[in-house]
Amino acid sequence: MDKDVSYLKIAEHFDEGTLGAPKVGGSFSKAFIDYLKLLYSPEEAELVQHLRMMRQFTSAADVAGAAGRDEGEVRSVLDGLLSRSYIVGLDGIYALPEIPLLVNIHQFRLKAMPEDLEAARLYQQFFIQDGFYKYYESSEKGTPLTRVIPVEAAVEHQQKVLDTEEAHRIIEAQSRLALVPCPCRTRTEKMGVRECADKNPVGDCIMMGNTAMYFESVGLGRNVSADEAKRYVDEMQEKGLVNITDNWARKEHTIICSCCECCCSQVRGRTRWDNPNSMAPSNYVAEAGEGCILCGACEERCFFGAIHMDEGEGRAVVDPEKCMGCGVCTHTCPEETMKLKRVERSESFPGPGDLYRTVARENKGTEA
Repeated sequence: MDKDVSYLKIAEHFDEGTLGAPKVGGSFSKAFIDYLKLLYSPEEAELVQHLRMMRQFTSAADVAGAAGRDEGEVRSVLDGLLSRSYIVGLDGIYALPEIPLLVNIHQFRLKAMPEDLEAARLYQQFFIQDGFYKYYESSEKGTPLTRVIPVEAAVEHQQKVLDTEEAHRIIEAQSRLALVPCPCRTRTEKMGVRECADKNPVGDCIMMGNTAMYFESVGLGRNVSADEAKRYVDEMQEKGLVNITDNWARKEHTIICSCCECCCSQVRGRTRWDNPNSMAPSNYVAEAGEGCILCGACEERCFFGAIHMDEGEGRAVVDPEKCMGCGVCTHTCPEETMKLKRVERSESFPGPGDLYRTVARENKGTEA
């Protein structure tokens, strides 16, 4: 077990983050430790074990001192890891990446590399089989890290729409936008198990602000204008994908994902797994008007099983407990009678600090 000491130390540092690190029965998941071994050679791990999470950057000089190594040699090794995004840093200071970057780093590129399939296999084990998705999606007490947002065209005329509740307005508020390959569908595509391959593209996530700048700087993102980004989310929703974003109200967001029911790390919490709090619903619920002809198009489009055709009612009926308020069902309504109506049911956090402090406290009983 001595040979794993460095990797266990690295896992301990990741466990200090808001989401923690994958575990089984209180011990670190073996698949997660194996994933760390895929990222870091034993020699690299001896240095990486001295890095902490991004709230506490460490200099190459400090790592060299802790490891008893030459500073120039240490900086060369760390810069090599930095170039592959296995760590983060700038100008000679370094830190461990946040868990969402760490576990998806092989899948932000469309081209399959030699390690990608093994990374995907280990992810399937620690993320799905070992149950880490519950912590990736929400806190132990059920606070979601993401929320569903509708495109405004789906909302009934004259209904209230807040700037931070609607995809177009979120996009318009950002200083920088980049399209980055969706890691969830890229992963299943590389593994040859993507269930939606015949109807959805692999597609992109829209990264925003500093997150967009980071992905562009490492060659994984393509800068786009606000108009291009808005056209993209509209196109994806028309295809039947659900838009989700960070679960806070501040205008500065990091991401909009366009998610399917079979690949997405967040959506599968509701469609495949046992985490109904995997994402917060929008403040809208779909409702069919009197012009409904019971064609069933909306029922077929709904990921969440929220719609059924009711002959007695003479229209499609929506279960508000299951409806996420995404608006996907409205696009194929031939009578344009299915619309989203405002229902105050989901309050987002003021900003990321409030969200992450709450999630950390609920996961660990601290104010991390």
